[in-house]
Amino acid sequence: MIGTRTASCTVSVADSVEEVGRRAWTSLVEACGAPVFYSYDFLCSVEKLPLTSPSRARYLVAREEPAGEPVAVLPVYLQHTRDPFATGPGSDALLTVLMGHVWHCYDTVLPSRVPLTAPLVETFWNALGELADSSDVDLWGLANVTADGELARLLTEIGVATESTVPRYRLPLAGGPATLDEHLTTVSRPSRRTLRQFARRARDAGAEITLRQGSEALDQDVLDLCEATADKHAPGYYPPDRLAALVNALGPDCGILRVDLDGVLLAVSLCLYDRTRMHAWAGGCLYPQELNWSPQYVLFAAELEAGMASGRQVLECGRRNDEFKTRYGLHAQPLVRAAVRR
Repeated sequence: MIGTRTASCTVSVADSVEEVGRRAWTSLVEACGAPVFYSYDFLCSVEKLPLTSPSRARYLVAREEPAGEPVAVLPVYLQHTRDPFATGPGSDALLTVLMGHVWHCYDTVLPSRVPLTAPLVETFWNALGELADSSDVDLWGLANVTADGELARLLTEIGVATESTVPRYRLPLAGGPATLDEHLTTVSRPSRRTLRQFARRARDAGAEITLRQGSEALDQDVLDLCEATADKHAPGYYPPDRLAALVNALGPDCGILRVDLDGVLLAVSLCLYDRTRMHAWAGGCLYPQELNWSPQYVLFAAELEAGMASGRQVLECGRRNDEFKTRYGLHAQPLVRAAVRR
């Protein structure tokens, strides 16, 4: 596909984010407040060392003129994988999929330096369809789109059907709780008591809770714990070498929150930062039977405190573990996907 043209812009396809360039890409995504998953360093890392492999990145780029600055961009990924939402017979079948963003991103947007409009979204959707046609895929579209957001609304307006998937969970911080104790007043008394009790027992046991830049706190224990935790549900979700490359690439935009006891890593959270959000993005826990407290609860309390101390407007806590997150006062954000099957 050479390009899709409208009256105002041309959408072309780049094979690498480097073709757009750090300055132009960063200027655009910062102007529209796109999440950290759209940062130049995040995209460079998952392009060169994909967390889901095999994967080949493509970037739809709209320019007002062929040589002009990007107006809007959309990273998508050509993968050979199973449909994570498929159920029943054949759900484990491997498909050729063209989807944006990567599954590890739970907040798909269309970064644009101009307001989103139905014609702009339709231009990108048609360009994505053309790329899917030329790539001979079984499934294509956009995943993890905020259900009540502008992109979902405009997809519906141009006639694209969406389907509900799994929600992500978040806690608004701007104008909200300033301390952990303040937040805990919003949850049930038994839940409040349990979290406080486990936090106190962890302190009494000598547990050490630290938050440092990812590249400084990263070690093999962190990688092993993330891998082992994810493998319970999605084997291979966090390949250690590729996850390490991403942590190092993000620099100050990644912190590692650790719970250690007597030199043993019991719980870890990889925290990603953008201008308005802290993302408790990935991690894992051990559950030693000899403990009278839960590393999971202690880590969660530390994530809440770190989010409040970060100065960000929102703490994002990802998908899954619905009952726990709801019980502790996180807000479910429904997500949808627009998917075309062939």
